[in-house]
Amino acid sequence: MFKKLVEEGYLNAHKILLKEQTRLNISPDEIIILSALITLLERKKMTVSMQSLAKLTTLNSAKVGEVFNHLIESGLVQTELELKSDGKEKEVFSLNPLFSKIEQLFKQDLVQADMVKQTNDVTYIISKMESVFNKSLTPFELEIVKEWFSEGFTKSQMDQAIEVCINHNRKTANYMDRVIRSNDVYDSNLDEEKKQTIHKLIRGIR
Repeated sequence: MFKKLVEEGYLNAHKILLKEQTRLNISPDEIIILSALITLLERKKMTVSMQSLAKLTTLNSAKVGEVFNHLIESGLVQTELELKSDGKEKEVFSLNPLFSKIEQLFKQDLVQADMVKQTNDVTYIISKMESVFNKSLTPFELEIVKEWFSEGFTKSQMDQAIEVCINHNRKTANYMDRVIRSNDVYDSNLDEEKKQTIHKLIRGIR
């Protein structure tokens, strides 16, 4: 997917390289060569030669060859021989390993962002309940909150349930639990990993 987005011009891989150079652990010279390879990819020219790469950079052919080989050793670039129509072989390159690593970094960022949001949501609900109920939540009540998040109830649903508790002057976790479950809209198929994550979040907050 990442490769297609680059080829179609939806992503600027050159800028992404500069932004992610530290996490990718690549040197300035490697950025130059990778950027040149991306340019060839954008032009759909997959044949690789040190001379053609050198023309796209400020580096000489010897330096280009050295950096290119290091990129292969680092697992960021792949090459293979491809048979031409005339029966001869040509060496072509692939940036799939590089793009896979960048995609993995993006996925990690998304997971981290989701964790931050989850933590903020848990903290918000516990704080609001304690404010409305005018007391600290007991371990049993915290267990109830953990179950809500583990079972897929949303922050919005919990917020609405708190308002119902206020309106009915029934400010307890048990009553709030009945209100939330009365809607009968939740995902009971959360994977075990996410349930454990939510458990750690609530335990960490307390």
